[in-house]
Amino acid sequence: MILNQNLVRRNSVLQDVTERIGSSVRVLHVEHNRLLQYTYIIESPSALRILLEPWAVGSRLANLARSSTIDFLRVAYQLCPELARSTFETVVEIVPLAGSLYYSLAEAFEEVFGETINRCFIGARRHLTTTGWVTELSYENFEAMPHDPVLLIGDTIATGSTIERIVNSSIDHSSSIRAIVIYSIAGGLVGAVRIREMAQRINIPTYLFYSNAIFGVEPNGTDMPWLHPGTIATIENQAKARAVYGPDLGCRWCSIWDWGDRAKNPLKHLEELLERCKTELKQTESRSTKRILTTICQRTESSIASWKQPIKNVFSPTY
Repeated sequence: MILNQNLVRRNSVLQDVTERIGSSVRVLHVEHNRLLQYTYIIESPSALRILLEPWAVGSRLANLARSSTIDFLRVAYQLCPELARSTFETVVEIVPLAGSLYYSLAEAFEEVFGETINRCFIGARRHLTTTGWVTELSYENFEAMPHDPVLLIGDTIATGSTIERIVNSSIDHSSSIRAIVIYSIAGGLVGAVRIREMAQRINIPTYLFYSNAIFGVEPNGTDMPWLHPGTIATIENQAKARAVYGPDLGCRWCSIWDWGDRAKNPLKHLEELLERCKTELKQTESRSTKRILTTICQRTESSIASWKQPIKNVFSPTY
């Protein structure tokens, strides 16, 4: 059955829990019977920049992602008792290759807790079939899986098919998982509903954290626009997205773009973004959309120029 995302969004309730948990960033509990009991939106300023500045790549993107993951870990500690009661030996990051690497969860964990984290790796790849998106696992390394673990996973989640395969594979390597804690800088409502169904099936406490919004998912199963009718977000964040993208692009453009390309192949992402802007500039008749596209073009061209500069221009040896 096709999920009516707009209906879920309209019937969802956002409860501000920031003060209760003593968070430095705003945290909202998202309540709906199709969602997990523990579903939260973290209004991380650094993650918001990722979602509103598609020209942000390279070290800038890496620093923003790490900062947002730090926000997530500090909030998760307050809201996940299984994590708060854990010892270092029982906490493990499950790393879906390769996009998850760029959440910098291991670096953020050391920043927040002063210690490194166990890490298990899974090679996961989605491809489209006649029946929908299918996830194939090409590589697994669970050597670091501890006893009675709490799993931490950071990844982009649209439909939830990949995260479900990853969790199932993790369960195959541990029958005593105490909790699963998931963070998505850009995550979709379709995936959120699917994860609730998965959590009911596996009967493991599961906590789901999104940065700034739970995005409505387009029929292609990948794009998650800010102004999709199913996007769950505060009025303030919706207004910021509308100011950056306008009502037209905000309804059509994915909030995160292709996270894998953007993180591991910045120039490819920037060139595709620039080409998209130039194509749409030729097609649109809206003056406001033209103005927005021109601004994005300029900032994207600046990022391309920075990425193409010789290393010697910025190298400063220290001894």
